[in-house]
Amino acid sequence: MKDYDHKKIESKIQKEWEKKKIYQAKNGKGKKFYSLIEFPYPSGDGLHVGHIRSNTAMDIISRKRRMEGYNVLYPIGWDAFGLPTENYAIKTGKRPAVVTKKNTDTFRRQLKELGFSFDWSREVNTTDPKYYRWTQWIFLQLFKKGLAYKSKSEINWCPSCKIGLANEEVVSGKCDRCGNSTEKREKEQWMLAITKYADRLDKDLDLVDYPERVKTQQRNWIGKSEGSLISFQLIADSGASFNKKNTDLKLKAKSQKLEAVSVFTTRADTIFGVTYVVLAPEHELINNLKLRITNWSEVEEYIQKVKKESELERMRENKGKTGVEL
Repeated sequence: MKDYDHKKIESKIQKEWEKKKIYQAKNGKGKKFYSLIEFPYPSGDGLHVGHIRSNTAMDIISRKRRMEGYNVLYPIGWDAFGLPTENYAIKTGKRPAVVTKKNTDTFRRQLKELGFSFDWSREVNTTDPKYYRWTQWIFLQLFKKGLAYKSKSEINWCPSCKIGLANEEVVSGKCDRCGNSTEKREKEQWMLAITKYADRLDKDLDLVDYPERVKTQQRNWIGKSEGSLISFQLIADSGASFNKKNTDLKLKAKSQKLEAVSVFTTRADTIFGVTYVVLAPEHELINNLKLRITNWSEVEEYIQKVKKESELERMRENKGKTGVEL
């Protein structure tokens, strides 16, 4: 028996597939099924095993559905904008447009060699003006309806690169581009008011056949919860003393009411067990009361320390509780 030349045979069969358009979805015909993967970032030198794993799983489902008589739409495309492409361009010293063209050509060749049943007639590239004109159109509709708005929020900032970073780009308080320390900075950014659809998003999870664990994850992400907003009034008094015997706060001098802290809780019945209130280091009340905080230097030192941590590091489940008493 002659040696099996897989490259020659596979190439021949794949050309036949393309010629007969066997994976091309037909408009308006039969039972429809839509398969979708996360379009890859063409920002490296080629595919990695993670691409193959997810693509193979959805390819199996798509082929099964076709065998069951469904008219399957299984598109492919390139999520070519954003930080991965920018980082790769910086790393290689090449223009992003040149890098994107070269990498998408490589990705396309490799995916076709693997024999995935994508509908290549519907290939998408997010850098194509014919594509992103519609993302811009969608944004304008959201803006017109009051669903897109500007708001200030804290981001990871690299003073050296002078750019905002995603949480994944901050490792142990360092920028993964240049290795210098990062910090938190308040910046004005565009926001989408998806919380206005929280009820609908939560309710419609009952209509899909996702595994229960996935539905639970989605509901946790949506973050809908019912509870009470409780206001804690702050009182300043330079002459206050604490009586340890009966745990009463004895006010020796004239008290002065300051701002209140609003706290959301799903268990208002536990209010009588409250012993203290915790404020995030970036809470505006901290700076508003700066002149009244006697240990301000200690507080400021802690704030600067926390600013160097990414959101992922601060939210770690096994992270110990830290803070400064006011």
